[in-house]
Amino acid sequence: MKTAVVAAVSMLMSFQVLASGSVLINGKEVKSQEHVHTMLAKQLNFSSSYGKNLDSLYDTLSTDLSNQTVIKIKYLSILKSKLGADYMDALIQAISDASQDNPKVVLLLE
Repeated sequence: MKTAVVAAVSMLMSFQVLASGSVLINGKEVKSQEHVHTMLAKQLNFSSSYGKNLDSLYDTLSTDLSNQTVIKIKYLSILKSKLGADYMDALIQAISDASQDNPKVVLLLE
């Protein structure tokens, strides 16, 4: 039982796959803006040409994803303190804009 608990705890990350093509961005665990992009690219299998910036994020989400993709952001206030309010607003806007252009992308804020 202890082994299962340790394994479950070790699997908790700043980005956790919720379901196929879905990811949780946990504000308590995110370290930097670069960390956000690196983990999104990894968890959502972005191409190696992904530019790790907001423009590239929008482009990838709005055009390259053909499967249902849910991006859930949790602990917004903590993320804003770590990444800056302006950057968080821009990140949310980029994902929101992509979801309008690609109905397969869904943004959930918690």
